[in-house]
Amino acid sequence: MMTMSDAGCGALLRVGKVAGYTDTGLIVDVSLSGACQRCAEGRGCGMGLLARRQQQRIIVFASAPRPSLPAAYPLNSDVTIALPKRQINYLTLLIYVIPLLLALLVAGAASLLDAREWLSVALFFSALMCSVLALKYLLRERMERFRPRLVS
Repeated sequence: MMTMSDAGCGALLRVGKVAGYTDTGLIVDVSLSGACQRCAEGRGCGMGLLARRQQQRIIVFASAPRPSLPAAYPLNSDVTIALPKRQINYLTLLIYVIPLLLALLVAGAASLLDAREWLSVALFFSALMCSVLALKYLLRERMERFRPRLVS
């Protein structure tokens, strides 16, 4: 479990309400109604990404065992969750930058080999789709690393 000192400036903090419980943690409602004004307008701290829809619930892992969760975190109580900024940057790099660079390299190599224009374009989009699918396959078991953590 992340502490407040761990969260500090290196994390984006968000307050939500406990909406339920799972075997591994809490279901937290991070709807727009609880978001700050800047996030509601679509600008600001970046945590507005967690509150895009009118009602969004996410599962946050708790360190406490399942039977003690209702006592520690009653329904509709406020909890603070954090997502480290470096994790957001790393995820952005993986999802956007790497597939795009790979697609540009493949299309550029095709154009250097005097391929037709349509072939370079087709290779660009093919490489983009293949790299996105490969990342989805490779990261399927590692996505928990990018899940927000319970702070308080």
